[in-house]
Amino acid sequence: MIFGVEDADPDRRDKLIELLDIDLQWRMHKVSDGQRRRVQICLGLLYPYKVTVDLDVVTRMDLLEFFREECEQREATIVYATHIFDGLEAWATHLAYIQDGELRRAEKISDVNELKSSTNLLSVVEDWLRAETKGVKKKPVQKNFASSPFFSSRHMAYYR
Repeated sequence: MIFGVEDADPDRRDKLIELLDIDLQWRMHKVSDGQRRRVQICLGLLYPYKVTVDLDVVTRMDLLEFFREECEQREATIVYATHIFDGLEAWATHLAYIQDGELRRAEKISDVNELKSSTNLLSVVEDWLRAETKGVKKKPVQKNFASSPFFSSRHMAYYR
């Protein structure tokens, strides 16, 4: 058993501990939310993963680089859903835009015409969202769903 986790690759574990800047002396009941999230991500990435969450900017960029390596080495696809667009132009190869549960756009980043004349992905997505907001009248929200954290009209996902 390696640090309480059976069959984990020690090289992968050490790389993740360094990448996520985890102190093995941390006590989970005393750490910040961000530190706890780092440990959760590390545990989730020790083995082939399905879903993870996001972190601070520096760690996020390091994690995206780790994901790039994973995609190349394992020939995997990683779907990264976020509202934080900084740095994704260089990472993502594709994007998907979902509005009201419907796939509105799905294409290679290199095929997004608006990126050719824009400074970054954030400004392109902002234009899409503003156009959507202007063109759609607000629908009344059913009260039983209004407080749900899963009730959302738009989602952006990026994948590699």
